[in-house]
Amino acid sequence: MKVKFALLVVVLAVLFSGSALACGDSLYHVGKGVSYRVYTAPLPGSVLVYGQSEGAKQLAEALAQSGHGVRLVDNEMDLSTELQSGNYDVVIAPYSEHAAVESSDGTGGVTYLPVATSKDEEKVAEQNYSKVMLAERDEIKHYLKAIHKTLKSKT
Repeated sequence: MKVKFALLVVVLAVLFSGSALACGDSLYHVGKGVSYRVYTAPLPGSVLVYGQSEGAKQLAEALAQSGHGVRLVDNEMDLSTELQSGNYDVVIAPYSEHAAVESSDGTGGVTYLPVATSKDEEKVAEQNYSKVMLAERDEIKHYLKAIHKTLKSKT
């Protein structure tokens, strides 16, 4: 009798355990897994990215995915119009365009994060700016950190 009962318990356990095997697979049924490499902005801000390159577009997309409000402009006229609106916390633009950024920022309330394209340009830019990003070295997390420090200092 004990053997029959034990056998019945084992058979029932095998029959009902089929659904338990799929517990962790629910993420695959939706069509996508969970992305653990997405950076998020603890203090979302308003960021203006100025540039014509593919790198500027990719940076704008990555910043938007992290939670920042991002606007990408690719000419001086749009840059001037956007800066005059006063709606931005941070402007990210190539260091070579620093004159255009500074002349367009009438209020002076926007923090400019220049992006140097070489080590030599980085050294020159560091003479005038406290934080300079290096295009060939810096990843999205470095931009996010610089924006976060800027936003934190404004609060």
